Amino acid sequence: MLNPDARSLYTSALTPPPGMVFDEGIATTFSLDPTTLLSIPVHLALLATDSPDQLSDGIPVLESIRRLSNRITVYAQRGRVQVPGSANVLYGLLEGMLCEVRAPRGGQFHPKLWLLRFTDPLGEFGPHLRLIVLSRNLTTDRSWDLALRLEGESTAHEVPENQPLVELITDLPNMAFNTVVKERKDQAERLATKLRQTRWMLPSGFDSISFSVLGRDAEGWRPARCRRLAVVSPFCSDEALQKLARLSTEDSVILSRPETLLGVNRETLDLFKQRYTLAEEAETEDGESSDELSSSDMVGLHAKIYVFERGWNTHLVIGSGNATNAALVEESNIEVMAEMVGRRSKVGGIDSILGEDGFGPYLREFTLPEDKPEPDLDLTAAEEALYKARRALAEANIKVVCARWGDEDLWSLKLVGGLPTLEGIQEFRAWPITIPEDRSLDLLLFGENQGTDFWPITLAAVTGLIAFELKTNHPDVATKLVLNLPIEGLPEGREAAIYRTVINNKDAFFRYLLLLLNGEEPGGALANGSALTSSGSWEHRISNGVGLLEELTRTYTTSPERLEDVDKIVRDLTEVSGGEAVVTPEFLELWSVFEKALGSRNG
Repeated sequence: MLNPDARSLYTSALTPPPGMVFDEGIATTFSLDPTTLLSIPVHLALLATDSPDQLSDGIPVLESIRRLSNRITVYAQRGRVQVPGSANVLYGLLEGMLCEVRAPRGGQFHPKLWLLRFTDPLGEFGPHLRLIVLSRNLTTDRSWDLALRLEGESTAHEVPENQPLVELITDLPNMAFNTVVKERKDQAERLATKLRQTRWMLPSGFDSISFSVLGRDAEGWRPARCRRLAVVSPFCSDEALQKLARLSTEDSVILSRPETLLGVNRETLDLFKQRYTLAEEAETEDGESSDELSSSDMVGLHAKIYVFERGWNTHLVIGSGNATNAALVEESNIEVMAEMVGRRSKVGGIDSILGEDGFGPYLREFTLPEDKPEPDLDLTAAEEALYKARRALAEANIKVVCARWGDEDLWSLKLVGGLPTLEGIQEFRAWPITIPEDRSLDLLLFGENQGTDFWPITLAAVTGLIAFELKTNHPDVATKLVLNLPIEGLPEGREAAIYRTVINNKDAFFRYLLLLLNGEEPGGALANGSALTSSGSWEHRISNGVGLLEELTRTYTTSPERLEDVDKIVRDLTEVSGGEAVVTPEFLELWSVFEKALGSRNG
């Protein structure tokens, strides 16, 4: 049922079904890495590989964001966007895609799912929905996670089991910290309506599925009593574990992290007959549970699984909810759980999950030491101070005001609003994630409500994605985070400036032109990568003019709307000094023919 050797990459779950193309989608996550978010449109638009180097070439990233930024919305916990490893002006294009949200009952926004809509470009088949329920965040962590991928079938009637998800998707814009534009609200309504009449094709052996959304109302998740119970959760608390253990009439099993089990009372652990952790070589921290700085590429247990054996059936529950008070007792966190039911003879049970064909080879028994280590009170106090400071910063009403700096085409960004007083914080810095971190400002030098300026900044680097670093007096307790702040006075032409930064020579222009002309054909340039690797091919096309003329003529005949995109990028790249060095005179002469044809067509 759950074979840890059957692994897949995150992006493989996003690949469109055969013969279909991505149309739009919504994702929810607790934490988010902007670099990972940049890679998602690249994969969906270009069918790119899963190589970590795919973002080193800004041209495919630029084109994929142009196509899909209005069709992908990611809702993430406010204050849990990670600081990328290096500055990049392309991050500014993510502002509209990213909606920071808050849990309405004061906890954390913690669900992890994708709801994707695919369409048939030939129009022979209707739209297709895919739902992915995960335990992992939209980050680069290489932790032990679990994903349930469900393909949908449209029905003529409502599917009651989907109602909790329908209500969550509909309500996402209402949880946003800042105002959500109408287009994003309409998208949530549109996908929720489609979801309401979708039946899911289940994994082999399972007969039914239902969903629970915790943290929105009193319904939540209320599992019934069972004969046996297994809990797989990286983070646990005593009260939640006791609540779960009381459901079992025979024995209970727990798999967690060693540091988590060390923090649980002995009386609570005694409620579980079998106690396991991952083998030492597989267990390490992924960075979600604490406010400490951590590297992005870490591994360790992060899956959340609850298995109930009732009668002849196995109930498998997966999703985002840890066995903690915030998730299962107080239900202050927003969580999503999917419960599938199947005959144990077909899908297996607890023993098969923990056996040789499951997690067995990766487990070791956990024994609580006689003498538990004394808690580090200084560490605990610093962690508490950092947690409160992060929450206070995330709740602060701050905005970015943009203004011209000097006589050149440079700009300043000013943080305006009530910067909170952060007790226990020794260092407090900020910088836009489009510029290097070494240009950060020390915010402790400024009083409350006093403006702080970043300058000089190029137009392409203007952004509301501001990174903050918080350090306590404890050397091991610090954090970095990004807030997506509203921008006042955003100058026109910022997007064009970003394009000019990436498309900065003739070769880059013609490679980008090939993407515009050939990108959406099945098996074309974007699918096989020819447009991305044909360095120098534009020289031959320009030398005789025939190849490029044929490309433009074919596109004008079959998909003239693509030439509107070409026209826009040509204007963006030639309306500044030096633009002619990027767009060659030979191309402009050729393009003038199509420019007149477009004018006549649109006139």
